[in-house]
Amino acid sequence: MAIVTVVGSSGMSVQVTVEGARMLSLASSYASQMWSAAERLSLTSVDLAAGDNSSPSTSNALIQGVITTGGAFSMTGNYTNLVIGAQGGAYNPAAPESNPSPATTWPNAVTVNGTGITASSLSVLASDTQGVTFYAGNYNGRFVSTVGNNVFDARGRTGNWTIATGDGNDTIFAAAGTNNIRAGDGQNSITLDKGANFVASEGQDTITGVENSSDTVTILGGNSIVTLQSNSAVVDAALAGSQISVGVNSTIFGGTGSTVNFTGATGTIVGSVGDTISAAGDLQVYHGTDQSVSASGALQFISGTGNTSINAGMGTIWGANDLHATVNTNGLALFTANQPKTTGSQYIDASSSKGTLEAWTGAGNNTILGTSGSDHFVFGTQFADSNGDSFATVTGGSGAANTFGVLAGHNGGDITITDFGSAAGNMFFMYNYKPADADKAVRDLLATATVSGGNTTLQLDNNMKVHFLGVTDLKASNIVIS
Repeated sequence: MAIVTVVGSSGMSVQVTVEGARMLSLASSYASQMWSAAERLSLTSVDLAAGDNSSPSTSNALIQGVITTGGAFSMTGNYTNLVIGAQGGAYNPAAPESNPSPATTWPNAVTVNGTGITASSLSVLASDTQGVTFYAGNYNGRFVSTVGNNVFDARGRTGNWTIATGDGNDTIFAAAGTNNIRAGDGQNSITLDKGANFVASEGQDTITGVENSSDTVTILGGNSIVTLQSNSAVVDAALAGSQISVGVNSTIFGGTGSTVNFTGATGTIVGSVGDTISAAGDLQVYHGTDQSVSASGALQFISGTGNTSINAGMGTIWGANDLHATVNTNGLALFTANQPKTTGSQYIDASSSKGTLEAWTGAGNNTILGTSGSDHFVFGTQFADSNGDSFATVTGGSGAANTFGVLAGHNGGDITITDFGSAAGNMFFMYNYKPADADKAVRDLLATATVSGGNTTLQLDNNMKVHFLGVTDLKASNIVIS
């Protein structure tokens, strides 16, 4: 711990105990401001007694209340500053760091009712290991409490506040306004109000927001419970998971092992690792890895990778390297392996899906397992910034008939259809070729067929081969060239 000396009243000093570099910087800034004001003869400092304390009549710009004993205090009038600490010795302005430390600290907590203050702003520096409770009024301010378990209460009030606390277990009720809150490494309870709130959570915190606000919360400590409403943003920078719930039109960045719930019609999450994510409506998921995603509405899953579980009403999946996803949708799931420079392996398993799958393979190695519905597979698709041979293994499923094929101008590669013969009506297509004689084009394609080991291989244009496993009697009726 360190001691910061603040100019007090009647030529005496106030000793403020601080923990950590952040508290030291904030307390030193306050102390410097008070000394500068005293040097300019623009500071009036008043020792406060338990009970009511009206501000003195003075022309000085700053009026500082000084509390050096425990108890309950009430402040009214034009106070601009408040310092709470231990009584020190005579203040030495030439070398404040040489002022003696207090012999003792009081054993009691401090409660301050500041609702009657009439100044436009108030700056508070508090240091009491037994804790400080401060009730704010309708004004702007700065509240810094360096040690202990503290309460800042601005419920029902308006104002813009900067609030910083030490490593105790603090309780903060923000005002309706713009609030910048940084609670230390404790188990803190932070309740936000209407307005714009910016919170940096270092501890294991419970943070609650309301509607008609714009909340931005950065989670640094983890193991927190964050419940926000609409138009919120959460930056989950902790290595330990938290429980996060946000409303409509909200965005979450990052996260490691957190549980995230989007309660509104829309939401976005970016860059999470190992999160369990649920959404009551539509959801956009960007650049995550090893996620479990469940959305009642439409899902856009973009550049995700790792072992991923996807459940959605319907979904569009833009694949990325090393994506291994199980997909279950009630409606259509669309997969496109088209993210820029994506030439690695991708695996999509929709075999348990209640809906249908449309899959467009691209460069690299793609493994696709379709649904029991009527699925559609397009091979070797040319995507901007992601071109190259396509190596795909596709299982269509044994239910409804599926379609497999290519578009004119496809890339080369090697394609394997594992179960072409398992569903009646399965079809292989070649679209946008516009042959003069479609029947002849089909016959020419079948003329390239080789049968070996119970499988059939067709040689397509652009150096692509397609293998039909378990098929030895591929027919013209199974192929459409248009």
